[in-house]
Amino acid sequence: MRGRFARTLVMVSLLGLVAGCEEENKKESVSVSDAGAEDASLAPNAGRLGAALASAVAVGGPPPTPKAGDGPPENGVFAPGAGEAALPKAMNYKTEMLTDGSEPRVLLTSKPDGKEQKTSVLLSVRTGGPQGLPTIDFGMSFKIEKAKGDKPKKDAAGAEAAPAPAPVGSAVIAKVTSAVPASMSPGGLPKELIEEFGKLKGSEIRYQLSPTNAFSGLTIQMAKGVDAGLAPILDALAETVALLTPPLPEKPVGVGATWMVADRFVWTGAKIPVLRYRVFKVEKIEANGTVSFSVDSRQYAEEGTVKLTMGPGQEVSTPLDAFESAGKGTIVWDAAGLVPREGEIRQKLVAQVVPPGAPPGNQQRAVLQSELVGRFQAPTAAAAP
Repeated sequence: MRGRFARTLVMVSLLGLVAGCEEENKKESVSVSDAGAEDASLAPNAGRLGAALASAVAVGGPPPTPKAGDGPPENGVFAPGAGEAALPKAMNYKTEMLTDGSEPRVLLTSKPDGKEQKTSVLLSVRTGGPQGLPTIDFGMSFKIEKAKGDKPKKDAAGAEAAPAPAPVGSAVIAKVTSAVPASMSPGGLPKELIEEFGKLKGSEIRYQLSPTNAFSGLTIQMAKGVDAGLAPILDALAETVALLTPPLPEKPVGVGATWMVADRFVWTGAKIPVLRYRVFKVEKIEANGTVSFSVDSRQYAEEGTVKLTMGPGQEVSTPLDAFESAGKGTIVWDAAGLVPREGEIRQKLVAQVVPPGAPPGNQQRAVLQSELVGRFQAPTAAAAP
């Protein structure tokens, strides 16, 4: 019964499916701003960053021009084959340098020190539906996965020596050490739900970090005894880690430097494969090497089909009419860390789909809305997004 309760709440919260009729001559466009995402919007073709974004998403076209079709797909959904042309699936990611920034410039290099890194990740997933999940405070432990056969070395006195620096390009294991609601709804949360969240302890997120700190090769393993209905929460946690992992340029940069990274991800709520474009900007470089970034993101659906989970073992495919997703964030990074010292991301999404089972020609549409808010902070901090 507890598992069924948790599964039901998560499905309702993450899908936020709202059906609404549209007249053929008064069809409304789907907009992030309509979902209250003004603070996470990235105006299309706004200045050099917008032009670069439009150019990168354009398939095989010349540098950005006012011509129609040279920018991102108007409805946010790539035509068949266009996503593959924009970013071949054989590539995990690609980076485009936009501006080098001011002098002095330094080469940003990831040099994990091999030590376990503990942090707290606050995660909130909100939708346009009638219910929402509480903010969850995840205790997290990040470490480099050692090659089989590796044993801690001893110093001359027989004590365990300090960990050697991690190799360039590393396999990372992120383990959930705790999962508790960070805030309580009026009257408190049901004890059953709190217990279900607690069972996420021991779950693992594994991924690869390239020599330039790019995230790829994601796999997620839930702890034993966790209800399958909580899988989307771990998906959202992994997305937060990915969004706040800054791929680094291969040339020296200064304050004001900007670059764009394209990669792939799958949206949690409806299993929509997306091409994700993030523009990073260096806001500050401190004397000790700590760097502050800002990040703007846009996501585009790679195919025109959505897979909706309607219940345990019940998955339904339905056409995707329109898609829009934008996000903003901040990152405080240093070379020795596997994850940001501090960081926050707010990613919003709106998708318009044909309701499952609708007859051909039916003008009724359903809207999926989602907002992910994630924050890295010191384990002792207790603030919520």
